[in-house]
Order: sequence, then structure tokens, then C-alpha cells
Amino acid sequence: MKTIQYRSTLFYYDGPQVFEARDDIGGHYVGVMVEPTSSHDRFLVTGTVPGRLREFLAGTLDLRSLLLEQSEREWFLTEAEGGLEQPLKLIEQSGSLIESGLLPESGFLLHGVAEASSVLSEARTRNSLILEIAVTPPEAAEEHRIRVGTLSGLLGHIQMLIKHAYGAARRELSLSVRRRIDASDAHLLDVIIPAAAGSFRVVLEGVKRGNLFGESELSRAMQRIDRLFEFAAEPEKAMAAMKENRGHLAGAYLRLLRFLMEHKTGLRYSWADPTSAKSQSHSVSEAETGVLVDAFSGIANLGAEPAILVGTLEKADDTNGTWRILTAEGKFSGGVQAGGPSLKGLKIGSQYKFTCIEEIEELEATGRERRALYLIERAPI
Repeated sequence: MKTIQYRSTLFYYDGPQVFEARDDIGGHYVGVMVEPTSSHDRFLVTGTVPGRLREFLAGTLDLRSLLLEQSEREWFLTEAEGGLEQPLKLIEQSGSLIESGLLPESGFLLHGVAEASSVLSEARTRNSLILEIAVTPPEAAEEHRIRVGTLSGLLGHIQMLIKHAYGAARRELSLSVRRRIDASDAHLLDVIIPAAAGSFRVVLEGVKRGNLFGESELSRAMQRIDRLFEFAAEPEKAMAAMKENRGHLAGAYLRLLRFLMEHKTGLRYSWADPTSAKSQSHSVSEAETGVLVDAFSGIANLGAEPAILVGTLEKADDTNGTWRILTAEGKFSGGVQAGGPSLKGLKIGSQYKFTCIEEIEELEATGRERRALYLIERAPI
């Protein structure tokens, strides 16, 4: 009699409802709880292949379809007489699985089902905004694992996206409101659960906890991010949302999508703060990342923001197209793009108003960002 060994729970509700298992030669299986005929938990079990299991973990393949794909060859029932940790004996079944009445309804996706309630509960327990992200890179098809470089890059992109979303949200507030808010470190996150069960998931918490009423400053940033992910499956609407958020936020979102595309994974997330009535969940599939990157790459200066600098000119090198200006906020250096204004005739030590565009350049070696200023207009004061 064939046996399998439990590996991990994929969906939990008052006990393991869906689990992954392996046989003694490494074959993959999925088990789904069905009505018991005795005092032991009973499960429907079918074989699966790593690629399709990965799609289920990513929320792009429903459970019914996953079970049916291999059931034409064979399907089984098993009872967890000694619990799931003990080897499970598979009893092969005859007849059609479709006509057995044991299959779940169509449309059951792993995406967001388990995370939603746990994220909201965690947010209320910790009085802080909680964000849970999940990815399914190729290495997650065999085990719930992720490359160190992929994880560190992912967390870096997520943090930068939230940083720029928070900055964009703050600019919508009045000056008097902004002055009352301590924005230092408000956009930062801590990892509180490195790897949760299921597809590779990471749980993060805002560095700053909510106020006396549980409200988190970080919620403004997440609401801006939700607007971008909301239309991941609709490129035309997604492009409109990106244009509305043109600037560093749009640039950070595009860089995240490129990262996901390069690492062959989609992403899903859920978040809540202590005052939330329910958690918010959004996702982008691996296939959608490529479509969106192609669409967004055609928008000129998508990630650029305007910057006005007023101060004393310290350097103007027309040959190399570089300059430096001292303002009340400090020294700023930049360049001139092809077709930009000439630096000839500018006087060192004189006062000028420089109108620039500020772009974010990603440093591949470190995953950090570097700001680049390009002069588009100059005027003496």
C-alpha cells in the first residue's frame, strides 16, 4: 500500500484543511479534508506536479482544477489515524472523482484566504499596521524556500515602494497637518515573522505603532499602493493609475514589477491596521508583471518628479554638463540631459533658480537608490 508523508499545511481553519505531502520517491501530493466516516480526519488525496502546485500557491490556479489534473490516473482517500505527522496510507479509489461529490467548489484560490483574518488579528493584537507579502519564485515549487538575494531584493523594493507612497500621501495633506505629524521613520518596516506557512510569506510590522486610537501613519502609504495593484489585471486602467501617481512612487512600482518579472514570480499581499474593519488584499501574477512592465516602459519620465532649487551657484561645467548649487537646504549637484539648457555664461557665486527633474536610479550592486537631478530650466535671481 502506498504511503505519503505530510510536509506542510496550505490552508488552516480549525485544523489543516489543505496540505502538501510527498511519497518516498519525492512525488508531490495534495490532500483536502472531506467528511469523515469515523472518528479520524479523512482526506481526499491526488498527485500533482511542482509547477502546478506553485500556481496554486500563487493564487492563479484554483483547488478544484489542481485536484482534477492528476485524478484521471488515480485518486485516493486517507484517514489520519495517528495524526498528520505519521505516514498516511493511501487507499486508491475507482470511479470518477468528479462524480464522487468530494471535490471543492470551483474558484477556491489560496490567495488571501488565510492571510486576511490573521493579518487583521495580528494588527489589533500588536496595535500596529501589519503587512504580509507572499511570493512563489521557482525554488518554492519544491519546498517553501527562497533565495537570499531574491528575499533581500524583494524586501528592499517593498520598503522603497512604501517610502515613496508615504511621501506622496503626505504631500496631499495641508502644511499645518504635516507639521503636526512626526514623519521620522514612519515609513519603515520590521520583519516580525520571517517565513509563514504556505507559499513563501513574510510578515512585516510598521516601526511606529498606532496612536491611542490605533491609527497608523503608514495606512496612507498602503492606500496609495492599493490603487496601483488594484488594476494589475487591466493594463489600460493600470496605466491611468500610474499616470495619476507619476513620480517616485510610480518609478518604485515599476522597479518592483521588473524585479518580480526577472525572478519569475508574482506577488500577493494583505495588510490591516488596528482600526481596519477588514484587511485589504491585492496581487499581481507572474504573467501580469511582464504585460505591465511593457506598458509602463512606454511612458516617458514616469518616475521623475519636479524639483526647484534656489541658491548660489558653486559649479557650472558646460563641457561635462555638471553643476552644483548651494541652497538653504544644503548643496545639490546634478547634470544636463541631451537637449537640455546650456551652462555657458553662468556666473559662479551668483544667485539662480534651477528647475529640475529628479529621477531615482537603482544601484544594482546594493539594491539602494540614488537620486539624480537634471536641469531643465535656469533663471538668474
